[in-house]
Amino acid sequence: MASLLGLLRADLLKTRHTPFIFIHLLAPLAGAGVFLAYYSYSPWSAADKALAFMQSVGCAFPTLIGLVCSMSAEQEANAGQFQGMLAIPATKITAFTSKLLVLLLFGLGAVLFAYVLFGLGFGRVLQQDRLGIPFYITGAVILFGSNVFLYLLHLTVSLRFGRGASIGAGIVGSLIAALMLTGLGDATWAYIPFAWGVRFISIWTIHASGTPLSPALPELNTGITVCMLATVTAVLLSCLWFRRWEGRSTDH
Repeated sequence: MASLLGLLRADLLKTRHTPFIFIHLLAPLAGAGVFLAYYSYSPWSAADKALAFMQSVGCAFPTLIGLVCSMSAEQEANAGQFQGMLAIPATKITAFTSKLLVLLLFGLGAVLFAYVLFGLGFGRVLQQDRLGIPFYITGAVILFGSNVFLYLLHLTVSLRFGRGASIGAGIVGSLIAALMLTGLGDATWAYIPFAWGVRFISIWTIHASGTPLSPALPELNTGITVCMLATVTAVLLSCLWFRRWEGRSTDH
């Protein structure tokens, strides 16, 4: 039986010489660079600048998740109609777990890279940051953790329906995330997965800047509870689904 570590090693090797790694490096570099260039002359306060950058990454995250999940699934489809996942000498759940873990590891790395790179530039180059690198590292973990549900959703959609459905859902998700930052999302964001990342990161930034969280605590507690329960449920349902899945060609 192929071990999970062996499958992880194989899935990591599959990312070589593909745009997969390039996207996880270029997107953080481009995002941090553009914002730092703008902030070098922007009159905003330091706290508002940090909040805007972190929210922007949160809004873009659903689209990026949709893109990289679709790339991972299409690679398996083009390599033999998913036989690399379905016909290996390992349980199907192990193959699915390996694919998901690779996506999660790269996603966490990309968010950490983006936030830490911005924090270093904002603090040491522009001399404007007052929050410190630990603030950005914690923010990256918060944003990533609140989007694990979306990785499960998009990987399942990519395997079942293909690239277009996953990318399309990601773009819609990014638009919803931006909308949920307005007053329209105040009463509903806790129940909308696309809003979790941007809302949690907003609350974290406000808290770190010294603003009391008392008015936001009820919604925050609801959001954390719903996010955790939904993520655990998604793990179970996606594994149950993949155990019965026999490849996209047999689904139509």
